[in-house]
Amino acid sequence: MVLDQPLARAALEEVADLHAFFEAWLGGRLDRTRAEFSRLENVLGDEFSMVSPGGAKLRRSDVTSWIWDAHGTRENTAGFRIVAVEPELLLLRPPLVVLRYVEEQEADGVVTRRWATAVFEVSAKAGGVRWLALQETWIPSSF
Repeated sequence: MVLDQPLARAALEEVADLHAFFEAWLGGRLDRTRAEFSRLENVLGDEFSMVSPGGAKLRRSDVTSWIWDAHGTRENTAGFRIVAVEPELLLLRPPLVVLRYVEEQEADGVVTRRWATAVFEVSAKAGGVRWLALQETWIPSSF
């Protein structure tokens, strides 16, 4: 399976775009408005759930509340960035896509990395794909 399939490409672009949103939101470069925040709300399925790198199971409302409250918390953090690298397509079975990637975060010169496995489905409302589930696991050498 290759990432050049249209549905796989849509999921990969969503991962990159959402991480760019997180970087801008947390860095305070976006206004703290519902209009800006709708970018996140529109791509998380109603049934979205996440397991954090520390093992906490979070519902959609937990994630959206945390991100809303975290607006601008990295505004004065030197070199703050969040990127998704090393993408790997695990499953392409329309309307579902499963991707694995490494999320890298840098703040004040410290880089952390985590494995992320994400499940997506095609969504007209989201204009491409929407997130159904996310599992993150620390990469030990990164914390």
